[in-house]
Order: sequence, then C-alpha cells, then structure tokens
Amino acid sequence: MTDDKKKEADGKAEDGKKKKRLPPVLLVAIGAALGGAGVVFAVPPKTVELKAPVVVLATEQIEHPDKLEFRFNPRAETGKTYASISFTFEYSVREDRKDAAFEAIKHGWGRARSQVTELMCGMTAQELQSPSGKRILAKSLIETLDAILFVSEGHEKVATVNLVNWCDYMFQ
Repeated sequence: MTDDKKKEADGKAEDGKKKKRLPPVLLVAIGAALGGAGVVFAVPPKTVELKAPVVVLATEQIEHPDKLEFRFNPRAETGKTYASISFTFEYSVREDRKDAAFEAIKHGWGRARSQVTELMCGMTAQELQSPSGKRILAKSLIETLDAILFVSEGHEKVATVNLVNWCDYMFQ
C-alpha cells in the first residue's frame, strides 16, 4: 500500500508541475531557419558566366584578276562554228581567309580550266548564242568553279563564287 501511495503522490507531483515546452510558433520559426540554412549550405553558389563578345568578320566580294580565256569549236549540228569566250569571276570570302582562298584558286586553276572547257564544248552554238543559253552557261560556270576551286575544308568552305563577268563573247 505504501507503494501505491508513493505512486499517487509522484503522479500528483508530476501533474502539478508544468513541463517547460516551447511554443509551436517558436518551433516553426526554428524549423524554417534551420531549413533555410540547410538550403544555403546545400546549394552551391550561383556563378555568372560572362560571354565573350562574338567577333563578326566581314565578308568581302573580290574579283579574281586573271581571265579565263577559251577559243573552241562548240558542238555543231551543221557547219563549223568558232567561239571565243573569256571571263573573270567574283567570289566572296571572309577577311581572315583571303590567303587560303587565293591558294585554293592557284591549286585548282588547271582543273577549273579543263572542266570549263568540257562544259562549253558540250553546248551547241545556238545554245551559247541565245540570251537564255548565256544565263544558263553563267550559272553552270559559277557552280563548276565553286565546286572545283573552293572545296569544303571540314564544315565550311573557304570562299564562294558568286558572279561571272564576261570579257569576250564572240562567235564566227
């Protein structure tokens, strides 16, 4: 019995004493502070990447100084025809690739002459003398010269042929 009395006395004493508890608002504030601090320590700091200014190199239109001159007999349906055609060409190239473009022209000059001769000898005199035939020939020359002289180096061509300038365009 004495044990029962002691238990009752201890229970009353514990109930009679107020336990020190933290108010819920304070617990929420502490949790938020610790949670925020955890985010600050867990997330690496932001780094700002500065982009280097993009250098835009100007493209220049250059007329090649040497003429391509051809004297040939076009494909003839009747009779004999003699043609004399000469022209220069213009190409566009970036400022930093001028020397590479000139070297490419020097390297492919012989092949270009050969391919252009084949192209012109394959056309008839009537085709070459007509205005539409002259435009077709100019377009074919641009494509042929561009493909032969400025072969792609990797992902980008050194230069591009844009225009054919006629010097002589005569038939007999």
